[in-house]
Amino acid sequence: MFKAKFGAKLAEGLAGQWAAQQLSPALVFWAGGIIAWLSHNKWKLPEICLQNIDNSLVYIVLAMGGILLIAISGTVMQWLQTPVIRLAEGYWPLRFCLARQLKKGLNSKEEQWEKLDSRENRTAEEQAELVRLDMTLSRYPLDKRLLMPTTLGNLLRSAEEYPRVRYGLDTIVCWPRLWLLMPDETLEVLSEAREELNSCARLMLWSIFFLIWILWTDWAVLSLLIFPIAYMRMLKAADTYGELIRAAFDLHRFKLYESLKWPLPPGPKEEKERGEQLTEYLSRGTGADSIRFREENP
Repeated sequence: MFKAKFGAKLAEGLAGQWAAQQLSPALVFWAGGIIAWLSHNKWKLPEICLQNIDNSLVYIVLAMGGILLIAISGTVMQWLQTPVIRLAEGYWPLRFCLARQLKKGLNSKEEQWEKLDSRENRTAEEQAELVRLDMTLSRYPLDKRLLMPTTLGNLLRSAEEYPRVRYGLDTIVCWPRLWLLMPDETLEVLSEAREELNSCARLMLWSIFFLIWILWTDWAVLSLLIFPIAYMRMLKAADTYGELIRAAFDLHRFKLYESLKWPLPPGPKEEKERGEQLTEYLSRGTGADSIRFREENP
């Protein structure tokens, strides 16, 4: 009963968030367009309003049309948010060439880190530099083949790589299944973090589309100031979302084993191998010849 009520409350809350996050930018966009058009026409009302100034039906139709336009444009932006995020991640035609250049810089940072880490008596400045390098390197995947040309791409790749490196569980294969097993409270936190990432992508797109109003007013160019702010917010949101993905696997991965009646690893030393077997079984249906399903306790 509690989970059903919580799920309904979660759906209600997410619907409210959707309305605020989807429609508010659309409202600002179209309101800005109307203001730009009116200022271009020296604040003269459209002819249809002047001819029907006492006809309330005209205003009702215009209001309904405006609401429909805002809703449609908000939905279109939701469709475009995933391509925008992938573009910001660095899925470009020449991304491998750019990633190779980034790899050289990372190799240099790793050498600096190893040099400082090997020193027993570090100064305060050296310790601070070691911490800074450690934080910087943690934002990139360990496997250099996974490097992306942008900070956003590497933040998400690093989080995606974590379960495989630590537990042998591939995120692409295991995440949809683990999602169905996690408690509602965890799903709510993850959904909010993901929606923050999505809203930043939409805000970046709105700031670009707002430039169309430059046809009527020069101040529309100020919307470009929103773009870098939205991108910085996106990086922070991606960092938070990545940490939550790591935490979800840290805390809930054994639910995946239990729901599949897969034998739990005896200890941390054997866990990665057991996780790799589970991943292969889920993705290809192979690699489980030596596995026996756990029996339910009577």
